[in-house]
Amino acid sequence: MSLTLTADQLADAASCLRTRTPADVLAWTLAEFPGRAMLSVSFGGGGLVLAHLLSKIDPSVPVIFLDTGLHFPETYAFKQQFAERYGLRVLDLHPATDPGPLYETDPDACCHVRKVAPMQRALADYDAWISAVRRDQSDTRGGIDMLDRQRVDGRDVLKVYPLAGWTKKEVWAYLYANQVPYHPLLDRGYTSIGCWPCTRPTVAGEDERAGRWSGRAKTECGLHAFTNTRTHS
Repeated sequence: MSLTLTADQLADAASCLRTRTPADVLAWTLAEFPGRAMLSVSFGGGGLVLAHLLSKIDPSVPVIFLDTGLHFPETYAFKQQFAERYGLRVLDLHPATDPGPLYETDPDACCHVRKVAPMQRALADYDAWISAVRRDQSDTRGGIDMLDRQRVDGRDVLKVYPLAGWTKKEVWAYLYANQVPYHPLLDRGYTSIGCWPCTRPTVAGEDERAGRWSGRAKTECGLHAFTNTRTHS
């Protein structure tokens, strides 16, 4: 697939994928971008669905984990166990420098150093970036489609969202049906799991990502540029 597609052509391609299963979308992406596609996960629910599917389609495809140095101990332990169980090729990305407790005074800058900059460097090796982002996770994510184009360091990268139209209920139904192990913090009220200083459990009625950067205007780490404005019924 060419990344020089017009916006209309990209929308048409996304439309064709909306009725396909996440496994189909993964297989399509790997076929269109052989050796140039990767999956990024933080080992939350949706990421586990895609990682499990990837293990059955092609476990040699890189699975990118942004090791910020601030993950919960449970995240590090679970990541290793999951990767070993399914034979995944997990690549850890690290920040170039340790900014210390920058999250206390400037969480946007902290996310940039620990997440955005390492991912930008890594994306030089890829043309397609597969992500577990879903529309039902938050208002900021409500407009995503199956495909989107993101500009990174002067070049286009295709963002692929195989679970864009899935709900949280469907994610959990998949995990249970396929006996996929899940992050232990999910049973302790953490519906979205990031770095420990900026993540809290959520309560009933809150968005799935309400526990991230709680009490601040910040809702995203900056990795994803949600440019797609497709409306949904």
